[in-house]
Amino acid sequence: MIFNLFWNYIINNMSKVIYNKIIAKLERLDEYLRYLNEIKKISKKSFINDFHFYGLAERYLQLAIEATMDIGKLLILAQNFKKPEDNEDIFIVLCDNKVISQKLAHNFLGIGNFRNILVHDYEKINRIIVHEKLQKNLTDFKEFRKAVLKYLKKYL
Repeated sequence: MIFNLFWNYIINNMSKVIYNKIIAKLERLDEYLRYLNEIKKISKKSFINDFHFYGLAERYLQLAIEATMDIGKLLILAQNFKKPEDNEDIFIVLCDNKVISQKLAHNFLGIGNFRNILVHDYEKINRIIVHEKLQKNLTDFKEFRKAVLKYLKKYL
């Protein structure tokens, strides 16, 4: 009896800690998306030719990707979902457990590799591709955020 009460106390407090961490990560993601939306307004020519713009875009895209993966890992931990094999698998596990849609999971495939390029292969980064990601993929982050909040309200 005492063990069960103690165990429930630990689980409930762990859930609260994880929930708070997820909310904090979502707030950071919002911040990064605000910055990226400002950079998104820059013309393609200015973006490609000015290190200020593409440098900021690369950094905030990296941070947004990392926040998204961290949120996914925290949800997987909190709900005791199957452990992802790698960063790509995070989104598949979330999809399999109805946290995000199949379309959104598909859109996030490759994001872990893009993050690795931003972090490790920065000499090889094609500025045009970064500009395209900036123009086309910010809505995926917003959809992810929306899906996570919907899930949190329902289950945590």
